[in-house]
Amino acid sequence: MKAAVTVFFALSLFRLNFSLRRHFLVTRKMTWIDAQEYCRTHYDDLSTVNKKEAQLLSNLTDVTYQMNWIGLHISPNNPKEWIWSEGQVEAIDNWDSGQPDLDPEECGGLNQSTSKLHDIPCTQMLSFYCMEVVSPVLVRQNKTWDEALDYCRQKYTDLASLSSETLMAEAIYKTKSSQTAYVWTGLRFMAGHWFWVSGDNLQYKAWSAEGELQCPAGNLRCGALDSKEKVWKPTDCEERNHFLCFKKQ
Repeated sequence: MKAAVTVFFALSLFRLNFSLRRHFLVTRKMTWIDAQEYCRTHYDDLSTVNKKEAQLLSNLTDVTYQMNWIGLHISPNNPKEWIWSEGQVEAIDNWDSGQPDLDPEECGGLNQSTSKLHDIPCTQMLSFYCMEVVSPVLVRQNKTWDEALDYCRQKYTDLASLSSETLMAEAIYKTKSSQTAYVWTGLRFMAGHWFWVSGDNLQYKAWSAEGELQCPAGNLRCGALDSKEKVWKPTDCEERNHFLCFKKQ
C-alpha cells in the first residue's frame, strides 16, 4: 500500500530552524478527503510540494501512478485561492499548461509525466503523497548501534539517514558538540548490502577512503559519521557513540 519512495527537501537553511519534508507515496486509491484523513492519521498531512520536490518525486516514482493527490485544494473562504492541506497559503507557479481550468475541480494532483500540477474533481480515486516534517537531532548518550536504534524509535522517529548533501551538511553541523569521535547514523550492512534503516534511497554516498565495503568484517557492519573527516565509516556495532535521530516537528 505504501511505495518505497522517500524524498527529503529542506524547508529552511537557517541553522536554528532546519527541518525537512519527507514524502511517501501511498498506492491505495482514495478520494482527496479520504487521502487527507489517511495522511493525518499515519503521517503529518497530504504533501506540500514545491517545483523542485515535484521534479524529484516524478523522477523517483513509478509512472504507473501517473496522477497522484497532493495537499493542494481551493480555499473554502475564497474560491479563487489555492491553499495547502496544512493551511499554508502561497503562490503556485507550477501549474501544467491550461491549468487550473474553469471546471469545478477543487483539489490538486501531481502529474508524474510532466512534474506539473493539475486541478481534479475531489471525488476522483487516486493514489497520493503523504508527508512527515522532521529535523535531525544529536543525542549525547553513549550507546551501541542497536541501542541507539531502539532509543530513536522510542523517543523520536528513527536513526537519521544522511541521504543527501543537505542532510549531510546539517548532520556535520549538529555533531560539532559530540564528545565521541564517531556518531551513529541509520546506515547498516545486512544480507549483502548497505541500506538506511528508514528505507531512504542510498543514491547519495559519502564513504571514507576505505569505500563502501562489500564484505565488511562481522563487527564493522554499522555506519557512523566521522564529522571531523566529513565521511561515513564502517564501524564496530558494539562501540558506544553519540547518535543522530530524526525528530518530528
